[in-house]
Amino acid sequence: MESIWHIGIAVPELERGQKELGEIFGLRWRPARVRKLSLVDAARRAYEVECHVAFSLGGPFAVEVWQAIPGTPLDMPEGGGVHHVGYWVDDLAVEAKRLDALGFPAYATAGTTPLLNRGPAGTLVELCDLHSDRASLRDLFPPESEFAGEPVLGSDL
Repeated sequence: MESIWHIGIAVPELERGQKELGEIFGLRWRPARVRKLSLVDAARRAYEVECHVAFSLGGPFAVEVWQAIPGTPLDMPEGGGVHHVGYWVDDLAVEAKRLDALGFPAYATAGTTPLLNRGPAGTLVELCDLHSDRASLRDLFPPESEFAGEPVLGSDL
């Protein structure tokens, strides 16, 4: 199962980014969270980061916005705009191999887990594990997923 469930946008300041995107597109936001991540980029450089992030409420897909972390894979794209498109994946390892064969090699991993792949034109895609619950995002899972349902907004991502 491969379906888009969010687009990710890096912004200089999280609250300002939420306000601007909310005003333009009429978005409401889930509570902002801080995610501690251990990232490794394509050059095998390691990063320990705290990502301040929020997801929009409602569907059919979400807008993910985070405060850019300069010098890491979570920095703002050079040309600005959308950072990545995230989609649900049934098997992360199989999809990572498929993407690599299509010319989308690994761009960043979270530990040993595939996270971002970059295509020939620079497009980043995020592989999102369909079998890993994200309680605050349950309304964005495909209807046939075991985790589909009402979001638990007071929970971790």
